[in-house]
Amino acid sequence: MKKLKYSMVLFALVAFVFSCTDDSLDPVQTKNVRKGTILALRGTQLSNLYNKGIPGAEVFPKIMTGAEKFTFDAEFLSENNNSLASVDVYVIKKVGTTRSRILMSNVPFSSFKTDGTYKGPWVTISYTITEVLAKLGLPVASDPIYKGNTGNPLLTTYQPGINFESDLNLVDGSKVTSDQLVAAGLYQSNQFYPAQILTWQMTDYCSYDVNQWAGAYNASEARTTVYGPYTVTLTVDSAVPNQFKIVNFYDCGENDRYVKFSVSTNPGNQTVVFPSQTSANGTVSGTGTYNQCLKSFSITVTYVYTAASCQEAAGTDVFRYDFVHL
Repeated sequence: MKKLKYSMVLFALVAFVFSCTDDSLDPVQTKNVRKGTILALRGTQLSNLYNKGIPGAEVFPKIMTGAEKFTFDAEFLSENNNSLASVDVYVIKKVGTTRSRILMSNVPFSSFKTDGTYKGPWVTISYTITEVLAKLGLPVASDPIYKGNTGNPLLTTYQPGINFESDLNLVDGSKVTSDQLVAAGLYQSNQFYPAQILTWQMTDYCSYDVNQWAGAYNASEARTTVYGPYTVTLTVDSAVPNQFKIVNFYDCGENDRYVKFSVSTNPGNQTVVFPSQTSANGTVSGTGTYNQCLKSFSITVTYVYTAASCQEAAGTDVFRYDFVHL
């Protein structure tokens, strides 16, 4: 333990010496960024990123209406809460390999609130997709170009997302720019996650197409370890709309199981289920989601064995069943 502590102290001293001699090695650029002066992300976007592990914000270009909003709460953290004059928010425009910053708006410090919602002064910043497209010089949201993949700038040039950067203008005339926040650890913290570099994710969405789901799949069962992949086949069940029979369910040669898809209208209702169904081996049920674009789906399955079968003892098995179209 003593040796470990000594090593850590030695490492810290070496890092300090190098950062003093070479500013580029200072992970927070302390010669440029004043202690504690940062615009920190708060609200729904932070919760999405840090707690849920999903994009802070996303839009689905193929079904967008023009009313979609990129909204975030930002809290000003500083030793002096009155040191901020304003915030410049930019959207990043891409043309080929050229990257340029286009000003979305200047947010004066007078727009910040100190109402106890967060410890420091904070503000909500919001832009519609219509405003963003205009700044990027792209067609309006209703343009047919966004309905497909070929030539769709939001799924090509701006895939995986549209980037935003914010610079802080301080009262003394100095700035804290987005590119000075280079410490990777900041983006792993729910306390200091910067609101100065954010992404509006562009996610593909394909409407449900019953004709694309029949065929062979790689199937795997995810538990503590993964079993598979192995091949199963979906065939159309002509008796029930949007229902498919499964050949070689559970890699046991079972051919009497079936799965049913919803007819989705947006990514939020792309659901797929195993309706509760019983055979000689036991009862299967479960719910999950599908991705029409990728022709893949995953279902959390509960399999109650009525008797020992397929090398399984009688009992209950719960696992995630993943299918990827071949």
